[in-house]
Amino acid sequence: MFRLSSAQVLAQRNILRGLPPNLQHACCRHLSILSSAVENAEKAMKTINPIQRKRWKYGKNSEAWRAALIADLEKELKAENKRHSTIHTNCAQQSQLIRYAVLNDLPSVISVIQQRVRTSNRKRSVTSDDDQFIAVGLMVVHRSVVRTMKIEEERNSADILAAFFAYSNMWERIHFFGNDMKVASLLLYDTFDRWARLRNNDNFSDEIEHRLNALENDVAQLVKRTSSESLLWLTSSDKQRLAELLQQYSTNSKGTRRPPEEEASYENKRLLHYFQKPILKESYHGNQFQLFNTSEESYMKKFRDHIGTERVSWLYAANYVQAEDGPPAKKCAEELIDSWGWFAAIRNSLERLRLERKQSPLRLIAHVVPPTEMAKMILGTIKTVCSQGQHLIPLTSFQYDLVTPVLRSVNAKFNKILEIDESNVWTSVFRSYIRIFCDEEISRLYTHREWWVKCCRDFGIHPLAQAPFEDLHFEAKNQLSTSLQEIILKSCQFPVKNNHGVEHAVDAFSIRNVAIEEESRITEDSRVTLSRMLAINTKLIELFDEHPFRYIVFPTHQLPMTVPPRPWCDGGQGGPEYTRSTPVLRNLAEYKHIDINSQMQRRLKSPAQARPVFDALNQLGSTPWIINEPMLNVLCQIFDMSSDVSKNKLLDILSVPLRADTVKVPEFKDFSGGDWQSNGTDGHPYAGYITKKAEAIKKKNELNSLWYWMKYRIVLANHFRKKTLYFPHNMDFRGRVYPISPYLSHMGDDVNRCLLKFAKGKPLGDRGFYWLKLHCINLTGKMKRSSIADRLTEADRALDDMIDSANNPLSGCGWWLKSEEPWQTLAACMELRDALAYPGKLEDFVSHLAVHQDGSCNGLQHYAALGRDEEGGREVNLLSSPTPNDVYSSVAARVEQKRVQDEKSGPDMEIARRLREVLPQPVPRKVIKQTVMTTVYGVTLYGAALQIKRQLKALDIDNELTARFAQYLTHKTFASLHDAFTCSMKLKDWFRDCAKGVSDLLQTMEWVTPLGLPVVQPYVIAKEKQGRIIHVPVSTKQVGAFPPNLIHSLDSCHMMLTSLDCSRRGITFAAVHDCFWTHACSVDEMSRVCREQFVRLHSEPIVEQYSKWLHSHYLGPCVEQMPAEDLAHFKKLFTLHVQPGSLDINDVRDSVYFFS
Repeated sequence: MFRLSSAQVLAQRNILRGLPPNLQHACCRHLSILSSAVENAEKAMKTINPIQRKRWKYGKNSEAWRAALIADLEKELKAENKRHSTIHTNCAQQSQLIRYAVLNDLPSVISVIQQRVRTSNRKRSVTSDDDQFIAVGLMVVHRSVVRTMKIEEERNSADILAAFFAYSNMWERIHFFGNDMKVASLLLYDTFDRWARLRNNDNFSDEIEHRLNALENDVAQLVKRTSSESLLWLTSSDKQRLAELLQQYSTNSKGTRRPPEEEASYENKRLLHYFQKPILKESYHGNQFQLFNTSEESYMKKFRDHIGTERVSWLYAANYVQAEDGPPAKKCAEELIDSWGWFAAIRNSLERLRLERKQSPLRLIAHVVPPTEMAKMILGTIKTVCSQGQHLIPLTSFQYDLVTPVLRSVNAKFNKILEIDESNVWTSVFRSYIRIFCDEEISRLYTHREWWVKCCRDFGIHPLAQAPFEDLHFEAKNQLSTSLQEIILKSCQFPVKNNHGVEHAVDAFSIRNVAIEEESRITEDSRVTLSRMLAINTKLIELFDEHPFRYIVFPTHQLPMTVPPRPWCDGGQGGPEYTRSTPVLRNLAEYKHIDINSQMQRRLKSPAQARPVFDALNQLGSTPWIINEPMLNVLCQIFDMSSDVSKNKLLDILSVPLRADTVKVPEFKDFSGGDWQSNGTDGHPYAGYITKKAEAIKKKNELNSLWYWMKYRIVLANHFRKKTLYFPHNMDFRGRVYPISPYLSHMGDDVNRCLLKFAKGKPLGDRGFYWLKLHCINLTGKMKRSSIADRLTEADRALDDMIDSANNPLSGCGWWLKSEEPWQTLAACMELRDALAYPGKLEDFVSHLAVHQDGSCNGLQHYAALGRDEEGGREVNLLSSPTPNDVYSSVAARVEQKRVQDEKSGPDMEIARRLREVLPQPVPRKVIKQTVMTTVYGVTLYGAALQIKRQLKALDIDNELTARFAQYLTHKTFASLHDAFTCSMKLKDWFRDCAKGVSDLLQTMEWVTPLGLPVVQPYVIAKEKQGRIIHVPVSTKQVGAFPPNLIHSLDSCHMMLTSLDCSRRGITFAAVHDCFWTHACSVDEMSRVCREQFVRLHSEPIVEQYSKWLHSHYLGPCVEQMPAEDLAHFKKLFTLHVQPGSLDINDVRDSVYFFS
């Protein structure tokens, strides 16, 4: 199907939301018909594809190997399903253990542990999950017995006696698989030993002593296999008793710590040996993370505040309210909600529901979290969704926000039972860890991960330690969220006046099914789906517009951090928050059939594999930032204009949306003038009115979403004024890196980027002012094809205009407003002004601005390097040239040459001549630019034709031949790319063929990046094959997505290598994919590092190694059973036959415009 732009998707979604349900269904039907028509068009396009490959068919007797392969794949899926089932069962048992522990029901705790021991015995294997569960359960018993021992009259209680006998009976049945279970068992044995000596003698005393004596030999043997390092949270007295036990029973207790040199080792020695040793002192630029105005004690104060933030679900940021003329401030929205009695209604409903549904999760949790406390949490969630200003909230998102605070409260109470004091433990570790941000020698010698591991072990804490059982059973979550949702729908009402001025109560919320058109992340198609939404009454939204919220509420796990994040450790575990775990790979709903984090971690062959990837994430996340306050002030000033329609032109230039209430939705009486009465909906005036109304609703909804999105960022930026910020990063499954915070980060648009500066400033030095001027000119986007010398000449000529822009952004000459990136340009103007106004030497001015170096059509750079295409490499600036080359102009020129030839003769002569009539000038660059840009991302012929058709229409070429013109230019564009990137495009075709072959083998496309990250394309669906259910690859996605995904993973490797090298040298570094940032004084060295690491990466035999990997990974025992001709086909297919071109990759070092 056709591909929609993000603006089109947003527009269609919002217009569908604004229509009544019956019209939504009608629109969906229309879209489905349209989709079918577009599908047929795509098939027609494929018939004229000049690049046709013969489809391979299986030979005779091919069923045996297919049956064997399908059987293996079925086993894999069954194992994965069993793993998921085990996770769900484990979560359900964890829920039970938590409830019984918090309710101090010791017999039930023992029962749950016994059940888990029996289960692990039946399956004759003990997993790490079993180890953790049984260990935590035993620790619950241990804590309970210790507390009871302190009360003399309770020492002989029946519960403890029963617990002891159950423990002693379990001993022989426990398989001591992991160290945690051993540690917990030893501590509990020691506790019962002390309990036996303290309790009063009775009829059970002899039996207790006999059992303890019988266990002593087993304990002595167990100690020999026990290490003091454990994932369990142990108190200081626990650690002391454990050390005494280890010393008492064994002088040779076994440790599990890896030697320090092993913690620092990387795989792929040839590519990464460079990073194995610290840089020499004389080459080190200093600690790039050190803030000289921040002391160790200041870090500790911030850390204590941050731990408090992690413990709660929401951050309340003061609302940015526009300055308005009029009467004094009315009640805020929070006060209105409080006046309607929602809190009391919710609390009362909780009480009733708890009594009515005896077996509901709500009743069980209500015993742990009192209704009053729960009602406060629910009301907090309600205020959160209402403060977002949106009429519709995805129900799954709302339900998550609803149950998360409640479940965190349950976990907090469980942690209290276990005497887990995360705050004190991590405060102690952090005090030591923060030295890497304050000490130059530590930052030179260690990565963040290595130093974190050392600090944790110095304090006897496992580097991956987390509070246990963070996640309750998903069914319990669903049932709890449904129960709480019911309460909200029934309890929350507000007063509205009817047409007669009489107040009556109406429901604040409802549930609606909304048709949403979704755009695929991989293919050109889109689809209409029904999504369940929480609908906020429109009258309530209008009321909140009149009475703004005092605070905008944000989820704390999606915000920047105010202290350096916890490092990611081996396998992508541990980070970035200190008290909550987060997956390192972003798992999207589109990948629901595969757990991409689990798949990645299963494929790691050693702790060292992919270690440089996680070290790079840590470096990027540890770079400190601050809010650029002068830019924020200007943004606030501009945002205040968003109610003034007369400022629309200025607002449009600066990407600041108007308020939604500036759009008036027409009434029919206004539209028709009141002279026409409709007897139905088919009359022309009414049809015109419906169209105008739908357009107005669409625009209003678009503006509402955009305006509130801008407001969120301003509110957060205001909240974080004068604070140091850190942006923890994670990745998608390809290894592409993103800040976790969606609201405020340097990886946003022009507005986001202008709001942030490096917190650490550095003097400009000899060349810093040179780079500041060049950076300012580069941001304008007007001299992309000019030489560096010409750009500097223009910068010197425009210097007065730059200073005027900085001093008078809204009343001056407005030079900055003509830029492609006006907000960042203004930020650069202000930095230049401040540098020139500095009273000392210019080179001593301390600059905080991030200066950028951008890649030149980065995807094609990687393709040219892989294929060693000299001509293509020159066009994407891999080779030195006096001015930057522009691949889009080069391709446009080639397309024009082909058009000229076609006009003379050949099968395309007629269409070429007809095109000349409407497009007499040479083919413009912008007509083919998007197609060239997206070629690397796997754009299809059909998608490319749509892109070119849109550009032709923009040139007023819109007639019955426009589609044919677009098809013609599409083929010529692809052919022109093949001319320049001959080997690269052959490689791309080979990649696609390999992906098709792998899909024919019923498997997903996989690879391992040069930095060791395993990548699995998650496009699969469960399907029956030969009577067996397996995960079948979605062939179109597997094939279409593989080349761009592979290039994205290489692009990320280059960025990470540059990041690691800059960090090693003490250079501040940040990145937005293929745009690298550093201080003005460091640009020259970062540029050398960037080029050197690109050369090092592409000096690896990447494609050759992948060819070998395809053979070893996919042509296994099952496939080798296939007929000889079939096996020969796959061996030939997976063998690289593309001969590289003549490009010398080392020449990249001398290319000025490679990144510029």
